[in-house]
Amino acid sequence: MLTKPLLVPLIILFYLTSAVQINWLIVSALFFGFLGDFSLLWGSKKIFFAIGLFAFLVGHLFYTWAFLQSIQYFEVVPIWFFIFLVPYILYCCAILRILRPNLKNMIVPVVIYMCVILMMSFTSLCRIWNGFTLPFILPFLGSLFFIASDSVLAYNNFNVPLKNYETLIMYTYILAQVLIMAGFLY
Repeated sequence: MLTKPLLVPLIILFYLTSAVQINWLIVSALFFGFLGDFSLLWGSKKIFFAIGLFAFLVGHLFYTWAFLQSIQYFEVVPIWFFIFLVPYILYCCAILRILRPNLKNMIVPVVIYMCVILMMSFTSLCRIWNGFTLPFILPFLGSLFFIASDSVLAYNNFNVPLKNYETLIMYTYILAQVLIMAGFLY
């Protein structure tokens, strides 16, 4: 309860004091992550869970915007590259198949959220055309850790909780935020 809301502000502070050029989209994404963390502290109440989900969704949209903005020559992304959407779509279908029996009236928000987070990850993958360097690799790995973290969180909220799920969620979530931020330090 005490330390979780402090982690993302520390990441923001580190980024603001370390970045060569500050990308305010990254700061905004991190800020909405903080709002999501804060809301999930009271996640047992559905309204706070919904607010947290919305805050994280907005954060992923800011990350997506930052990724798209950082693709110098997006028009050089060849059409065949979009075949990499297939694993994202298959993953989305598999997770939905597992979660669907317990989603009830949350099906639409969960599907929208899944589409946004997978789009965020795919746009980070599209940055490979800028070069296979740390500014590409770190955010892409971070996006994958976000998918892992949110998958465990969704499974825990809509199915049987996993053992030690809080630790797994926190490690993957903080790693996701740090890796994406670190990729934008250069």
